[in-house]
Amino acid sequence: MSETAIQSLEHVEAQLNYLSDTSEKPVTYTYEPPPGVPWATGQYQARQATIHDLRPLAQEFSLDEAGFQLVSHRSAVQNFWDEEELKRVYYPEAIDLLKRVTGATQVYIFDHTLRRRVPKVENDRAAGRGIPRQPAMRVHVDQTASSGVTRLRHAFPGEAEALLRHRVAIVNLWRPIKSPVLDAPLAVCDARSVAPRERIRETFVARFSALP
Repeated sequence: MSETAIQSLEHVEAQLNYLSDTSEKPVTYTYEPPPGVPWATGQYQARQATIHDLRPLAQEFSLDEAGFQLVSHRSAVQNFWDEEELKRVYYPEAIDLLKRVTGATQVYIFDHTLRRRVPKVENDRAAGRGIPRQPAMRVHVDQTASSGVTRLRHAFPGEAEALLRHRVAIVNLWRPIKSPVLDAPLAVCDARSVAPRERIRETFVARFSALP
């Protein structure tokens, strides 16, 4: 795709928070750490960036090439905050959508996350159970090649080895519950524009919950 085509799109200027490259490997806890241990040790730098609205060129990007894909989908879910309705209605919808978009023969859902901004809450894990997950305010990649395999083996221990004999992928399916999103909209980056040497590996100390 030509740079001219992208530059012609509507855009905004925004500050993105990047993990700084320090001499120490950053660590983040996803549950309360031991006494005296910080929740996270990473340091971040805000960088100005141009964010383009890629909707007019959505067909130019695919999961296989860019690492993300924009699709239109209408859900029958009436209340996304109803856990039972999500599992009864949205899970089958998501499985069908992912099969159609990716060509996958099997789709397994191992969890979901609902995010909603609560003013003045910076660490939702430290704030208590009544606080919903907050938008992620830093540039990051959810899975690496090795962590994806680890997650697969944890989520589906009886099937993991058989699945790994074929091509597998962990795909995040994100959607706005209400539109337009005016606070902390999702921004994505073309995977081809980031060289492996530019990535910083961060250790996440997590306790996986049991599957329902």
